[in-house]
Amino acid sequence: MDERHYARWDTIAVAGLALLFGVLLLVAPIHLFGGLIPTPFLPLIVIFLYGMDRPESLPPGLTFGMGLLHDILFGAAIGPWASVYLLVHAGIIWQRSYFAGRDVVVLTTGFSVLTLLALLVYWFEMSIISGAAMPLLAILLQGVITIAFFPLILTIFRRTTGRQRPSMLG
Repeated sequence: MDERHYARWDTIAVAGLALLFGVLLLVAPIHLFGGLIPTPFLPLIVIFLYGMDRPESLPPGLTFGMGLLHDILFGAAIGPWASVYLLVHAGIIWQRSYFAGRDVVVLTTGFSVLTLLALLVYWFEMSIISGAAMPLLAILLQGVITIAFFPLILTIFRRTTGRQRPSMLG
């Protein structure tokens, strides 16, 4: 039996803790560089990286649950972040074979497209829920900051997992 398709509880726990850390860091009142730049959307990076390299370690139910936790901790409507997290999760799983063995530039470009799409979906959902168009510039700025952080987090992820290139084992 091929065991690479089945995650052990410890790999799921590590992915879940990384995602939880990203959610908590995002909702915490942290002011990077004196509040000059917003906190990056680290959960989107975690979902992208685990979905790309170790999808069995981050099941969709865990992704959805962390999105609900984000919604609850953020204090807004329940559901928008959960749906955005699932969108990113599904997007990377759908394009996983394309990203197999790609370099940082290609992965960053793919992450950028997926992140901007996900944030536009979030903006649209929140605009519908609030009944008025939400400010778009702030969330896009935070998305750009997230994209700028992606190559650094990718490098850390690859070094801590012992892989210089994702294996993408089917």
